[in-house]
Amino acid sequence: MAVSEACSALLPGLEPDIFDYIVGILDDAVSDNDRDMDADEETAESIAGFLLSAEYCETEEDAAAKARELLARLTPSIPKSKPQPRAPPRIRKSKPKQTKKVEVTSSDSIASLVPKTEALSVQSNTEAPSKAVAPVLETASDDIPAGKKANKAEQRKNKKASGGGKKKGKKKKATASEQAVAQAMEIDAELQAARVAAAKARSIMGAYKGALDASSFTLDNPGGGIPLLEDAACTLVRGRRYGLIGRNGTGKSTMLRAFAARRVGDVPPNVTVHYVSQEVNLTEEQALKNPVECVVEADIERTLLLEELVAIEATIESADGLDAKGSKRHGDVISRLDEIDSDSAERRATSLLENLGFSPELRARPLVQLSGGWRVRTMLAAAIFAKPDLLLLDEPTNHLSILAVLWLARELTTNETWKDRTIVLVSHDRHFMDEVCSDCLHISGAAKRLTQSRGNYTKWFTQRTAQQVLFAKEQAHRQGEIDTLREYAGHGFKYGGSASQINKMGMKAKQADKLEEIHAEHAEELAALQEDLELPMNIKSGGDLSGFIVQLVDVGFGYPNSTPARLFEHCEFGITSKSRIVLLGENGNGKTTLVKLIMGELQPCEGEVKRSPHARYAVVNQHHADQIDLSMTPLQYLAHEFPGDGSYEHMQILRGHLASCGVTAGSKSANSTVMDLQNTPASALSGGQRSRVALAAVSFAKPHVLVLDEPTNNLDLESVSALAESVQSFEGAVVCVSHDQFFVQAVANEAWVVNGGKVKQAVSFEAYRNRQLKVLDKGLA
Repeated sequence: MAVSEACSALLPGLEPDIFDYIVGILDDAVSDNDRDMDADEETAESIAGFLLSAEYCETEEDAAAKARELLARLTPSIPKSKPQPRAPPRIRKSKPKQTKKVEVTSSDSIASLVPKTEALSVQSNTEAPSKAVAPVLETASDDIPAGKKANKAEQRKNKKASGGGKKKGKKKKATASEQAVAQAMEIDAELQAARVAAAKARSIMGAYKGALDASSFTLDNPGGGIPLLEDAACTLVRGRRYGLIGRNGTGKSTMLRAFAARRVGDVPPNVTVHYVSQEVNLTEEQALKNPVECVVEADIERTLLLEELVAIEATIESADGLDAKGSKRHGDVISRLDEIDSDSAERRATSLLENLGFSPELRARPLVQLSGGWRVRTMLAAAIFAKPDLLLLDEPTNHLSILAVLWLARELTTNETWKDRTIVLVSHDRHFMDEVCSDCLHISGAAKRLTQSRGNYTKWFTQRTAQQVLFAKEQAHRQGEIDTLREYAGHGFKYGGSASQINKMGMKAKQADKLEEIHAEHAEELAALQEDLELPMNIKSGGDLSGFIVQLVDVGFGYPNSTPARLFEHCEFGITSKSRIVLLGENGNGKTTLVKLIMGELQPCEGEVKRSPHARYAVVNQHHADQIDLSMTPLQYLAHEFPGDGSYEHMQILRGHLASCGVTAGSKSANSTVMDLQNTPASALSGGQRSRVALAAVSFAKPHVLVLDEPTNNLDLESVSALAESVQSFEGAVVCVSHDQFFVQAVANEAWVVNGGKVKQAVSFEAYRNRQLKVLDKGLA
C-alpha cells in the first residue's frame, strides 16, 4: 500500500502540513533497507508526537497506537506490539556558548556581575557560529513542535547518501534557518546568565529605582549594511509603558533584542530584564518541563534562594554544622522566601496559565509536546511571573484568543506590580496598543531616527497624519515659489532687458537657489514622514457568484477517539459573495476545524457541506510566510509558483502584482528612495514583508472565497490597516479567524461563535467582546 494512501485511510482530517510531514517520514522509513525494530520504534515515536501536538489524538497511548498501526500497514513483517505510552522525545544535545559563571560575594565588583553579551551583536554571520547550539529540527508549521528530534530513518538516509559515513567529505553548510535557530539559542543562554547575575546583584544592592537612559547609540542592521538607527537616544521611566512602532523592517525586534542584551544605554547591574520573542527555541532541559514548572522557575530569586536553602540544610546535617554567620543566613533565606510567598508559586503560575487559555491537559504536557503558539504563551506567563524591572514583549498577542488579549491588557495596566516597572512592547494590535501604552517610541527607517512621544498609538497617529499634511503643503508651496522665481529670473536673460532688470533677475535667481537648498533639506524630513503612509495591498478576486458558494446543513464533526465525541453539532449557515464572516471562540473550540470543513479538507460526520463547483478558494494564514524559500527573492518565488510561459510579459505581470501588494521594485527620486524588495532574498526581509509576498502568491489565483486565519500576525500597524481596506474591497466571500479587534471590526459584518459544541451567530462582534469583558470581570472578582 502506498504511504499517502495509508495515511489518508488512517488519518482523515489531519492538517495538510502535518500530513505531508508524516508522509515524508514514512517514505524515508519504508525506503530504508537497513532499518530495524529500533528504527521503527523511533519513527513511531516521532509520528505520535506530531499527532499529539496537532491535537489529533487525545492521549499519548492513542497517538502511539495510531503510529504503530500506520507502520504495521506499510511493513507487515514488523509485528505489532502492545501500544506503550510515548516517552518524551530526546532532544539533540546543545552546547550553548559558555558564559562566565558569576558568584556574588562581598568583594565582587558589582559592575562585573552582569556579563556583556558579545554574541548578541545584531550583526549576523554568513557562517554558523562555531560555538552555536545545535539547531533543532525544522518544522513545516507552528503546530509542529520545533524541539522534535529528527527521525533516525532520515539520519541514516543522509549517512548512506554521503557514503555510509566512512568518507570524510566537506562539512555541510548550515542553512539560514539553522543559523538563525543556533544564534537565537545562544542568545537565550546568555540572556538567562545575565538574568541570574542581575538577581544576585539585586540581592546585594537592592532594587534600582531610577530611569534607564540610552543616549547616542547606533543600532546595527542584522543583515549588514547601513545601520538601522544612528545617534539615537531615549529615556525609559519606571511606571511607563512604551509602544515601539515603525514599519516592517525598520528594526523594532532588533531594538528589543538590543535592550535585552544591555547593549543600549547604561543598564545598572541590579536591573532585571525579561524578553519574550515571537519564537521559542527550547533547551534540552526546558523541553521536558511542563508549563507550570517553566513559569515557576522564571522567578530567579526564588530559585536561587531554594538552592541556597538546600545547601545550608545539607551543612546543618553534616558533622560540621553551621557557625553563627551561617545560622543568620539560614534565617534570612527562610524569611525572604516567606516575603516573596514562595509556597504559593505553583498556584500563582497555574492561575497565570489559566488566564492565558491553558487547560489542565495542556498544563500537564512537557513543552516539547506543545505547538509553537503554546510555547510562546508559556514564556509570556513566565515573564509576567518573574516581575522584571524591564519587561520586553515582541508581539505578545500573536497566539492569544480575544479573551486572553483582554486579560493581558488589564494585567499590564491595572496590576500594581507594573506601576513600578517599565514595559516596552511591539504589537500589531491597535486596540491593545491604545489600551496598554502610555508612550510611543517611533523608529524612522528613512531618517534612521528614534523619536519619543507621550500618549498612545492613536494620539501619535493623529499627530503624525497632521504633520504629513502640513509638511506636504509647505513643500508644495515652496516649490511653487521656486518655480515662480525661476521663471522670472530666466525671462529677462531670454528676451533681454535693462541692467537694473537683469540685476533684479539675478537676485531672484539667488533667492530661488536658497529656497531650493531649504527644499532639499526638508525633502529628507518629508520622506521620513511619508514612510508611514501605507503601501498598497490589492487582493485579486474571481468576482461575484450567484447564490450560496458554501452551505453547511445540520453539520456535526468530531475527531476519532476524541472526548467529547463531537466538537460541534447541528451547525447551519451559508456563505455568499457578499459574506464577511468572523469565527470567534476560545482556542481549541473548533474554529480551524470549521474552516477546514468550509474548504473541503474535512468531511462532516453528520449533515452536509455544499460547495460550489465553480468557486476557487484561497487561505491566508500565519504560516504561509514561513513556507517561502528564504534563498529566493519574491520575484523568483512568484515565478516558481506561477511559471506561466516564462516570457518577459509574464514576468512584468508578476512584478506588477507584487507591487500592488506592497512588495516594491526599486526606485529613487529627489524626495525618497524605495527599496527593491522584489529582488531582495527572502531571508533579508522582515516577517511582515514576507507576509506580503505570501499574500501576493495567494491572491494571484483570483479566488472567489478568501479564508483568513490570523492574517495580521507579522504585519505592522499600517499594514493591518491596508489589509483591512483590501479585504473590504475584495469582490468575493471572506471568512476570517482573528484576535485583532481593529481588523475584525473593520472587515466583518457577521460574527459566529464556536463554543460549547455549538456554532451560533452573535448579534455583533462588539456584543461578543462585551460578553468576554463580563467573563473577565467575573473571573477577577
